[in-house]
Amino acid sequence: MPKAAHAREWRCARVHRDVYSVGGVMTVARRIVRMWQWAWLGLVVMATGGCVQTSRIDEGVTIDKLAAAQRAVAVMRIGAASPTCINVQVLLGRREGEGYRRGKIVTVALVRSLGASQVAEIELEPGEHHVIGYKCIADGKATAVAEMVPGGLFKTSYARFTLNAGEIVNVGYFHFGASHEGRSLFGRPVRTDVEITEWPLAEIERFKQARPTVYAQMITRLMMPDAAPPSTEQMAQTCATWAKLKADKKAQDVPPECGGAATQKKRMNNGT
Repeated sequence: MPKAAHAREWRCARVHRDVYSVGGVMTVARRIVRMWQWAWLGLVVMATGGCVQTSRIDEGVTIDKLAAAQRAVAVMRIGAASPTCINVQVLLGRREGEGYRRGKIVTVALVRSLGASQVAEIELEPGEHHVIGYKCIADGKATAVAEMVPGGLFKTSYARFTLNAGEIVNVGYFHFGASHEGRSLFGRPVRTDVEITEWPLAEIERFKQARPTVYAQMITRLMMPDAAPPSTEQMAQTCATWAKLKADKKAQDVPPECGGAATQKKRMNNGT
């Protein structure tokens, strides 16, 4: 899609929040990030709601056609991060080196509507995809949370999911929350809360009635929050690496979570 088209699409839309659940156990991923006004969004937001549409695939799309074209579809419910959100969006991206390259935008219009489905559909390439940004638009004002770095890449992934060619996958209900954390001389960072859950039963039935062809071909595989705690095996590997660095005198001590001493801190007032 041309850059101009991306800009138009973003100016005519808004955002959501995230939630995650595996095996019935809900986990909340929290991280501290900086809030950025996404440069590629532009700061001009059209207040006319008529141009905003929820992302949808063609009704004639089938899993056979997707497999032949080496394409897949992600279906997600996006909720409002604030009661004032009218439309919401998430920005998807693909991993590139240590960061993420921006990809497609997923939009849910009229996110607080009781009658309209809050589920979006987006056709994508097979492979791993990441949610790298969230945007809420209310009364002509847009608030976006993302962490962009020099070079046009994004630093933070809030959730990830994987698609195989020929699949239409419900990746879950993405909830997103953001709030300022503490006070700092260098600005107040933003804490994000991400969760992924199943859709509410009422939403499943509403989507089934509104999009019967898509629903019949859909399977469910929930996305994962990228800030989930490391596994026991991952933690053991990390601690083993720190232990070797200490043994080689390349580190003074291992981190506290690996049994090392707590980090030394000193509070100074007025430079004293």
